[in-house]
Amino acid sequence: MLTSELKAFIERIPKAELHCHLEGAIQPATLLKLAARHEMKLPFSDVQGAQKFYEFTSLNQFLDIFALACSTLKTAADFEEITLDLGADAARQGILYREVFFTYAYHDRRGIPWEEVVRGIASGREKAKQKYGVEMWFIADIDRTIEPQEGVRLVKMAHASRNQAGIIGVGLDSQEIGYPAIRQKPAFDLAKELGMRRVAHAGEDVGPESVWDALQSLDVERIDHGVRSIDDPQLIKLLVERQIPLTVCPLSNVELKVYPNLSAHPIKRLVDAGVLVTLNSDDPPMFHSDVLDNYVGVAETFNLGVKDIEMLARNSFRAAFLPEAAKAKYLERFDAAVNKARVELWGTKKG
Repeated sequence: MLTSELKAFIERIPKAELHCHLEGAIQPATLLKLAARHEMKLPFSDVQGAQKFYEFTSLNQFLDIFALACSTLKTAADFEEITLDLGADAARQGILYREVFFTYAYHDRRGIPWEEVVRGIASGREKAKQKYGVEMWFIADIDRTIEPQEGVRLVKMAHASRNQAGIIGVGLDSQEIGYPAIRQKPAFDLAKELGMRRVAHAGEDVGPESVWDALQSLDVERIDHGVRSIDDPQLIKLLVERQIPLTVCPLSNVELKVYPNLSAHPIKRLVDAGVLVTLNSDDPPMFHSDVLDNYVGVAETFNLGVKDIEMLARNSFRAAFLPEAAKAKYLERFDAAVNKARVELWGTKKG
């Protein structure tokens, strides 16, 4: 059972989040506001209706809902608003640093100019830093289903906008089944050549072969989800030896029926094996859970202690794409906050 002290510890300590989708983080109230702004009709008319609409039973059904949320975004002001909201949400949860995915393919299909998206997230990012003290960087996600030449085009645009909008890398997302990572090898080869960081969603809807594909074909530095790596001892050995981080979203995995419940989730086995695991929310309102919910759920289900929670939170900064000097400063703040929380909650700096 989770004690009140451990719950307070989870809430108080600083965190980073490395797996959160900008478009999937739009709160129902904001979605309704955006739809009204553009005189759009949604399949629901209030927050309760949105929450009910956010019920799904498969990744493909979820992607349809994700596409609907994207359809409400038309102007730079829209993108600024949802980026600023993400900053406020981070501050509420003690998230000091957030690496955020955005998937331009959903906007490109609707004729929304790249420049409109970039202007919005650049402005929202700056305002979030000023207003909430939250640092956000962006990862331009390549939809697995687009043609390889479109992936290359996205990398070129992302690199050109890296300073304006804080775009540090490229990722890979959307449907795993039928769309192997190797299709987007030209884009990731270019990203590496340009010095951009590289990540990929893999090992969620498809087994460990999807993770191997991303690592070997795209030379990614981090795997998003990657939970089905647990089914391959050789892959686990590689992840541990190379300390390749997995940005795991346990409650998202349960919502998408990757695992029937949290107790069946392999996160504890991954950690015990020595894999560098971080806890994340994925698409908070759509999965009815934020970062804090994931920490609390995992701690309660697997009977984690203070040291376990501290390690998971520390991992979130260790796995971040931060310059070493900046990472060291965040970890100094982290250590100071952890010691302060330990003293206030348990009267000691030791766990």
